[in-house]
Amino acid sequence: MSKYKKSLIIFSIIILALVSIFLIYTYRSLVIYERNLVDNYIGYYLKKEGANKIDENLFAISKLEKENANIKDGLKELYKNATLEYQENKKLEQDGIYVYDVYYQDNLINRVSLKSTKQYKIMGILNSNEWEITEFNSYFDEGIYNYNISIPLNYKLYINNNLIGDEYVIGSKDVDNLEELTKFVSIDKKNIYKIDNLVYEPDIKILDENAKEVDFKIEGNNIEINKEFIKVTTLEEAKKYLKEDIDILDLARNYSLYLTDDLNGSAHGLYKLLPFMLEGTDLYDRTISWSKGPDIYMVSDHTLKNPTFTNESLKNFTIYSENAFSVEVHLEKNMVVSYKDKKDILNDKLYFIYYNNGYKWVKEEAI
Repeated sequence: MSKYKKSLIIFSIIILALVSIFLIYTYRSLVIYERNLVDNYIGYYLKKEGANKIDENLFAISKLEKENANIKDGLKELYKNATLEYQENKKLEQDGIYVYDVYYQDNLINRVSLKSTKQYKIMGILNSNEWEITEFNSYFDEGIYNYNISIPLNYKLYINNNLIGDEYVIGSKDVDNLEELTKFVSIDKKNIYKIDNLVYEPDIKILDENAKEVDFKIEGNNIEINKEFIKVTTLEEAKKYLKEDIDILDLARNYSLYLTDDLNGSAHGLYKLLPFMLEGTDLYDRTISWSKGPDIYMVSDHTLKNPTFTNESLKNFTIYSENAFSVEVHLEKNMVVSYKDKKDILNDKLYFIYYNNGYKWVKEEAI
């Protein structure tokens, strides 16, 4: 080789070595910088030391837990694999002490206090801190994993292949959104199970009355499942489950007329509606209040067109029991207001129960 080639090779090796050193330095500097960001530092600390900071007898492990469960091992797994959220708790901060709350699935699991022991620049441009943990608190009073599970009475709950019995039931509740109906008739309730003191994320299985597995979502530490009721599309199909006929559309028309002060009869037509309602419901009270309050006299001047009602429909019946159902009602009331055509639309879900030998309307819900 000529002296030029040798010099070029040596120079190139030196340049590559310097570039490699610079890249290694840059990489290590960025790793240190990212690790010392507060959230990352707390996460790093939890993975490294979190389980060691907690008493091995923090809680009595549930008999539903898998064999040989160990609280420290469970915490190590949680800190390693779980998606945690960190929120600065400024209300508790003072004198250079930062406080962060650590959440898992919306549940507070740790509160970490830390302070900066050193501030410096990385690569001359990035501000970084060295941290010291000053206080570490844990909140696992009900185990690392715990759940409130609400399911219909005739459903079955399994935790880690264990059938859950009544000893885990802490209460019962009405099916969501049907409280107004269950004041008067019986509809399937739900059992509320308390499952706590678990070390590892459990295998949860829920079966319906036909032993079919049910899908569910975990929101925080809550699981809630509503019973799948009978659903049909048309009135003809619904009649198979109704105890007697009821003219739902006629009732809806009268209610619509009542709201615009177009229903004939005493008290603005109130007494044409009350036989189909039940005292003790919000609907009953609101209907009476409308006839007595000032608002009914403030309805805009108008006339009704002919035909008054068009685009009427009954659809999407839900049968809750032999004594309760709901239906979606749509109708359009054609009016003339200030010389202009106007449609007053009723598009509501109406709830009925069979009570005292007849169907009563007990709840109205806007769609």
